[in-house]
Amino acid sequence: MKEARLERDGEFASLNLARENMEVSLPLDDAWVDELACAMEKNTHGRVPRMISKILAANEVGKLFVAATRELKKEKTLVRLSPGKSAREVVVVGDTHGQYHDVLRLLSIAGLPSDERTYVFNGDFVDRGAWGVEVLLLLLAHKVRAPDRVYLLRGNHETEFCTECYGFERELSVKYGRTAGKKLYPLFLEMCAAMPLACVVAEKTLVLHGGLFRSSALSKREATTSPRLGSLAELEKASKGGADPLGEGRSMIAGDVLWSDPIAEDGLHHNDARGIGIQFGPSQTREFLEKENLKLILRSHEGPDARHDRPEMPSIMSGFCVDHDCGDAGKLCTVFSAPNYPQFIEADDVRHNNLAAFVKLKPESNWCEPEPQSFDALARPASQCYYDLDLGGSDCEGPESEIRPHEPLHIDVGEGDEGARWKEDEVSHKLKVNHDAT
Repeated sequence: MKEARLERDGEFASLNLARENMEVSLPLDDAWVDELACAMEKNTHGRVPRMISKILAANEVGKLFVAATRELKKEKTLVRLSPGKSAREVVVVGDTHGQYHDVLRLLSIAGLPSDERTYVFNGDFVDRGAWGVEVLLLLLAHKVRAPDRVYLLRGNHETEFCTECYGFERELSVKYGRTAGKKLYPLFLEMCAAMPLACVVAEKTLVLHGGLFRSSALSKREATTSPRLGSLAELEKASKGGADPLGEGRSMIAGDVLWSDPIAEDGLHHNDARGIGIQFGPSQTREFLEKENLKLILRSHEGPDARHDRPEMPSIMSGFCVDHDCGDAGKLCTVFSAPNYPQFIEADDVRHNNLAAFVKLKPESNWCEPEPQSFDALARPASQCYYDLDLGGSDCEGPESEIRPHEPLHIDVGEGDEGARWKEDEVSHKLKVNHDAT
């Protein structure tokens, strides 16, 4: 995609670039990704969501999912990114949540992936917004086109639980039909389960979605009663969590990475607010930075709705904030890349009108001094919401919540505990979590 095409103040509707029946023929090239991006954008103005299937049919989406999964499986749970001599910057992007037009704007401002520019997308590509399919397809196309210039880290919304509850599963069925949607969704979950959980840039900056994590050496009781932080070595060897990380057993580290939050006071304990993961204070961040010889931790996971409920934490209204300033030891920051979030709210809810941001890391500052750049939302075409707004704006409950619209699919991708974690209730015949097997 030529950068000039993306610098037209959001006026994409006049571009006559859409064509039907694009095919995923590897290797992809820039022109193909360009055409897909612009065709999908033009289609968002048509008010018929299913017309996207005329641009990229369900079987071609499946091919793209499989191609991306193949690349993601090559990557460890912890990616170690060493920018080459030609690299000018690494761009870190936070939650985008299906806000396709804002993703296009971000790419036009920051520049497209290239030999000089590497992207790390820090999870939560889908759900809540109306165009999760479009965001996902665009990012996957970039990943397949340039796998060593685009890294897709997993967020808590790249899971079965969140996509059941917050829209993406339904969106996929609406845009591709129920039959095709049911075939594509398991492929999507398998792809999510292949995504790495974290990335270390130049051995100085750690990027991960939610936050720090507990040691895999802890017993089940110790993990609850006397937790201690894990290490990068443990993270590198950890499971990627499977289709739906529960935060226990083999998926404990995955659950922590995806769901944890920083807090203002010192301490390390269970994240009661979310029901999964941990909360950790400034002293724990300092301990981790010093132990791992890092200078910066970049996380995402919290937008203006979440911080509205946690006024003791710094504001994220600019899309970026420093949560823990540990002086010479370094700092932990949050970057959030979905402006005017969430897209859909109930009539009596607060519209935050937040800016979004992305962060650039550069060699001049040893890849560990964040350079945030804020941007505002573009005008959005009329669209439909794919989830129940009664669930609220912030992810208040983890995967064992009762808000799930239906029973999980129990897809075993060999990474989590899916094969043993469910048992059938003898009375209700519903499947429940078997904690003794996780």
